[in-house]
Amino acid sequence: MSVSGKTVYRVRQLVAHDVAIIAEVKNGEAHGGKVKETRDSRIALGGTDTFWLVGGEKKEQKLVVQKDDASVPAFASTISTVASRIRASSVFELPKIVNENACPGKFDAVSFTTATKLNVGYSPQDGGFEELIYALSAGTLHIPVEATIAAIEVRSGHWMTSGFEHLPGGRYGLRQQSLRSVATAALENRPDTIKLGNGLVVFVSPAKWSEPKSTDLRSEEEIRQSVERWLSRSKAALRLPGDAGSLEPVELLRLLEDRTVSEDDKADLASIAGHLSKRSELADILPEILARDPAFRERLAGFEGTEKARLRSELEERIRRETEVESARLAALRIEVSDAETKLATFSHRETLLRSETEKHEDMLRSKIASAAEGMRSGSSRETAAIRDEVARLRDDMAQIAAAAPAAPAPSVEEQAREIPAATQQPPLASDEQRKETLYELAVATGLTLPDVAAVVATFTDIVPVLLGPDSASGAVDIATAFAGDDAAIVFCDPTKISLTDLLNDEQSGLRTTIDKAKKRPDVLFAAALCSITSGPCEYWLPQIIEMRRVGRIPRNLALVASAGADGLRVPIPDSTLRHLFPLKPQKTPRPGSAKFEGFWPTSNLDQERVREAVGVLVDRKMEGSAMQTTAKAVARTPSWTKVPEVVEVFMKQAKWLAATAEGHEHEYDEYFINIEG
Repeated sequence: MSVSGKTVYRVRQLVAHDVAIIAEVKNGEAHGGKVKETRDSRIALGGTDTFWLVGGEKKEQKLVVQKDDASVPAFASTISTVASRIRASSVFELPKIVNENACPGKFDAVSFTTATKLNVGYSPQDGGFEELIYALSAGTLHIPVEATIAAIEVRSGHWMTSGFEHLPGGRYGLRQQSLRSVATAALENRPDTIKLGNGLVVFVSPAKWSEPKSTDLRSEEEIRQSVERWLSRSKAALRLPGDAGSLEPVELLRLLEDRTVSEDDKADLASIAGHLSKRSELADILPEILARDPAFRERLAGFEGTEKARLRSELEERIRRETEVESARLAALRIEVSDAETKLATFSHRETLLRSETEKHEDMLRSKIASAAEGMRSGSSRETAAIRDEVARLRDDMAQIAAAAPAAPAPSVEEQAREIPAATQQPPLASDEQRKETLYELAVATGLTLPDVAAVVATFTDIVPVLLGPDSASGAVDIATAFAGDDAAIVFCDPTKISLTDLLNDEQSGLRTTIDKAKKRPDVLFAAALCSITSGPCEYWLPQIIEMRRVGRIPRNLALVASAGADGLRVPIPDSTLRHLFPLKPQKTPRPGSAKFEGFWPTSNLDQERVREAVGVLVDRKMEGSAMQTTAKAVARTPSWTKVPEVVEVFMKQAKWLAATAEGHEHEYDEYFINIEG
C-alpha cells in the first residue's frame, strides 16, 4: 500500500531461482493485496517474508521460462503433513499462491528503479503483553514471518531491539533467563509504519531508538512480592535475636549468611529500587541502618555543624538588614512627627488669631444690628404715626362723602373675581408628590428608566436630550406636555424647516407662543418637543437655539427635548451639532400617553449637598476636570428623591458619547445620527 506516497511490497515466494512473487502490503491485513512477480535481484536475494520500499515501478513483459527451469516446490514429498500443521492455525493462512505450484509468467511482471529493505517489528494485536513476555521467556513466542524481526514491543512504548534470539521452528526467546532487568528502548521519532493484522509492524521510514535502559518486565504481583521480601529482610537485618550469643557458631554463621546480600540479590534490589522508594516503611528503616555506620555519623555531625553555622549567618544577616530598614523607617517617622508638631503649632496660632478676629467681627455685627434695629424702630414709629393720621383723615373724608350722597351697594366677592383679568390669573404649580408621580408616569410612557428621566429633567434647559427608537416622537411629546401642558410647543422637523425663522413661523407648532409665555413666567418651566430632528437639516437652527438660550435671547426656562428615528429619509448630523445632544435609548417597551400634566414645575436650583455627594461618586469613577464639574452640577439638579449613584451611571454614558464624538470614534448610537442610509 502507499504511505504518504510510498509503496511497500512483501516477498511471498521465490521461484525459478531469481523470480520473486511479491504482494502489495495493506494496512491491517495479514497477507497483503495484489500479487505480482519481479526479477529484481535485490528483492530475490532478500529472501522470503522480507519487506521492501520501492520506487519507479514499471510494468514488464510477463516472464517465460523453459520447462526444466520451472520451480519445484520444496519438500514436495512432505507437503501434506507440513501444510496440515500450518493450516491448523489461522495465523498461518497463506494466500493461494503458496499452496499451489507457482511458476514465472503467471502474474504481472514489474521492475523497480529503487528498492530498500525495511525493518519489521512485532507488537501483540490485543495488547496482551503479559502473554508475550511469558512466551518470550519460555522460548515459545511464534512470530508468523520467516525473516528476522528487528524489534519486539514488550510494554506499551517499550521495545526490545536486542536481547532476544531466533530459535529453530520460527520461535523467539530471551537470551537471559531473568525478566527483572531487560534492556528496552523507546521511539524518539514518529516513523511511518504499516500495522498488519497478524501483529507485524513494518517501519516504512527509519526508526530512531533511544539509549537502552533496564526495564523490569515481571508482573505487578512478582514486583510487589519482591518489595515485601526486601522490606522484611531490611527489618530483620537491623537486629540479631536476643539469644544470638548462645547460638552455636555454625548456626550464627548461617544467620549472618541469611543477612548478607549476593550479586543476584543486588540485581533484584536495583530492579525494584523505584518501587521500594515509594514505600513509607523505608523511612523508618534507613535511619536505623545509616546510624550504625561511624563514617555516616561523622559526616552527619559535620553537616549539622555546617548547617547551624550557615543558618546562624543567614539569621544574623537578615536581622541586620531588617534592623537597618526599621531604623530608616523610625527616622522617617520622627521627621514626620516633627513636621506634624510644627504644623500643629502653626494651626494653633492661626486658630487663636481667627478666634480673636471672629470675636471682633461679632462685636461689630452686634453693634450694627442694634443700630439698624434702633433705626428701624424709630422709622416704624414715624410710619405708624403717619398711617394713623392718614386713617383719621380718611375717616373724616368718608364721613363727609356719606353725608353728601346715598351709599351704593358693595360688589360681591364673585363679581370682584370676575372682574380680575384672565391674564393676571397664574397657572397652578405642581407639588412635590405630583412631580414625583409625573416622573414615574414618564418612565412608563417613554420606556426609559427613572434615572434616565431624572437626567432629562436635569439637562433639558442646558442641552437637548434625544429619545431614540421607533416610538421616540411620542415619548418626546409626552415629556413636553407633562411639564407645560397645553402651553407646550410640538415641532415636527422636515426638510422645509432650515432656519429658526421657519420654526417660529409654523403656527401649528406653537413655538413662538411658548417662547413668549416663557418670557412672562421666568420662574416656571416651559417645554418644546423637537420631533424627528434627523428629518431635516437641524444643524442650521439647533445650535442657534441652544446658544441664544444660553445668553438669554431665548428664555432660559424653555426646556427642549427631541426624538430621532431609525428609518425613512434622514439627514446626517455633523459632529459640531452632536456635542449638544444627550441620546437616550429606551430599555423597556414605551406606553405613550401614560403621563399627564399636574401643574407647572419651578426652575431647579443647585443642591450643594447633592453636588458634594456627586463629586465623591465621580472621583471614584475616575472623572476629572471640567467634565466632573459639569456632571456634578447636572446631578445636583435632579430631584432629591432619586439616588445619586444611579443618576451618575446615566451621565457616565453621556460622557462616553461626548468622548467618542470629540475623538471621531464609533459609537453604538451612530446609526441614528451619522451612518444613515435612505
